Amino acid sequence: MKNRIKTFVRRLLVAFRQHPVEVGLAVLLGCLGCVCYETESRRLVTVVSYSPVFFLVTYMLNTLTAGTRGRGIYYLSLFLFVPVLFLSAEVSIWTAHYGVTLLVVQLLYLISDRQRENVAFVRKALRYLFAWLSAGFLAGVAWLLVNSIYHSVQYIFEIWQQGEERFVTYSLSIVFLTVMPLLFLLFNQEKEAETGKTFDRLFDTLLNYVLSPALLAYAVILYLYLLKIIVLWSLPKGGVAYIVTFFVSALFLLKGCQPFLKKRYYDWLYRHASGVAFPTMLLYWVGACYRIHQYGYTEARVYLVVAGVILTGMVLLFFTRRTGRYWYVACLAIVSLATVTYIPGITAKEIERISQTKRGNYPPQETKETAQNYYISNKHFSLDITDYATLQPVASDGEGAINSVLEKDTFYLQTQDSLILFKMQKDTLLNRQLENAGLCAVDSIPESAYPALLRLDLDSALYVFGSMYVHRVRQDSTYEVTYMGDGYYLRKERSLPRRK
Repeated sequence: MKNRIKTFVRRLLVAFRQHPVEVGLAVLLGCLGCVCYETESRRLVTVVSYSPVFFLVTYMLNTLTAGTRGRGIYYLSLFLFVPVLFLSAEVSIWTAHYGVTLLVVQLLYLISDRQRENVAFVRKALRYLFAWLSAGFLAGVAWLLVNSIYHSVQYIFEIWQQGEERFVTYSLSIVFLTVMPLLFLLFNQEKEAETGKTFDRLFDTLLNYVLSPALLAYAVILYLYLLKIIVLWSLPKGGVAYIVTFFVSALFLLKGCQPFLKKRYYDWLYRHASGVAFPTMLLYWVGACYRIHQYGYTEARVYLVVAGVILTGMVLLFFTRRTGRYWYVACLAIVSLATVTYIPGITAKEIERISQTKRGNYPPQETKETAQNYYISNKHFSLDITDYATLQPVASDGEGAINSVLEKDTFYLQTQDSLILFKMQKDTLLNRQLENAGLCAVDSIPESAYPALLRLDLDSALYVFGSMYVHRVRQDSTYEVTYMGDGYYLRKERSLPRRK
């Protein structure tokens, strides 16, 4: 134990000696977090929000300028946060701009040493991920312990009754803005062999017996869905694009991890990753283009297209060994994301504005403080019933053969003798219908989306809502349902299911 403590302290001192500016920046950011609580300064909130970006840029500059004449740039990076203090507006971490910035700086770090070989690139990425996860875990444990001690003393001795919020905020700032980055410096200097010895068995088990089988099941599901679309000659659902994004990303991430496994049972799958992924990307593009053609671009759909460009580029690059490099994929991702995030005139927000202006949906007539109310009815579109044997009206007064019931927060379709044909929580149902119409929870609802919103596909049946009343308090809040029901119930069979 004594030797382990000595080793830990020695490595910590090495980390401090090799990364003096990073250490100083971490301490400074922790202090700024505490000052931010006391002053409630919006500009300091922005600085604290972007602290991961400042720290990682400084960390990169340390490596890039080592032993060069540009070493002064590394020391000046301690003051990278200063220009942000002059920004007039607070930056939210829940915006696409912030998320893209955080992602781009990680990718820049991964390509910064210009190591294009896949094994070296993935090894660096895994070591980097392991360092942050380890640092985050230990910092989280430390924060919980510190707060546990504080609350125990507060409860037992009945002191510090008024300073709880201040203590929690200070401890968050010090632990996660100062201690966690310092732990990262400690863990990221660990030799690759040591990392491998620690995680070989867990890594092999996780990839060979959990993740790869799950990925294979995903592939089967997507191919069956693709076959269904071809047979029925229909269009894919809007949400399939997100499923394909997850599948293709996971496929190539696990492909990159294969060289680190002792036993490789799925080489036959990962060797042909591009061929496996290509048909699913066709599914992706058909669904995405159809939704955009129907409803135009929104900021989220612009980034969905960019994700499609990156994934398609990765699939095409890995068709050959010469071009199949994760380094190239990272470069493509940086350029694509930066283009629609930072270049004026073609940002995702601008593309949304141009697209929705052409459709008459921009600028929105409502402000964020104005409520939006929608009465969505099936009176303004026709209904194709050629594939169905029966059509029955649905009542909402309990007097029909089939009735719709909105009880508390749940929607029911049931027969007169209380046989439930369909049941779902109303807000979950609304979100499902919005997704089927190619909309997200914060989009405005154009009249062109009404038919898709009112169609509910069931097993061997179709329910068409008669009407919905939907509202939200502000333009940036989610929708709530105050009424849904009536309409028509269509079955492919001649009779309703009977109670057994």
